[in-house]
Amino acid sequence: MATIAREGNELVLKLSAGERVMAVHRDVRVPLVAVKSVDVVDKPISRIQGLKPRHFKVLGGYWPGRLAYGSFFDGNVRERLFAAVNARKPCGLEIVLDGAKYTRLIVSLDRPNETKAALTT
Repeated sequence: MATIAREGNELVLKLSAGERVMAVHRDVRVPLVAVKSVDVVDKPISRIQGLKPRHFKVLGGYWPGRLAYGSFFDGNVRERLFAAVNARKPCGLEIVLDGAKYTRLIVSLDRPNETKAALTT
């Protein structure tokens, strides 16, 4: 299960071994100064449009309506989002970034409100 933590001056999205395999990616590290906003979202899987023209998959695993792990184009070729989303978890976080490798991180979490509070304090 993916978790998000604050480590020093970085936000770290930690993936389990299985999630790393599906995402074809290691843990994601982002400088805290790149975080523009953190929002709790219902149905984070709905934030991933999958293989539609606006959100082509770059690398990772995607099963429409069920799971999305990996990198996706976010609007155009120069913008990418990273997803660690499982439809079995009804809530999650959407983290908007500026000046980082990804424009957004979308993550399913068991306690998104607690995670948001820990990140924004």
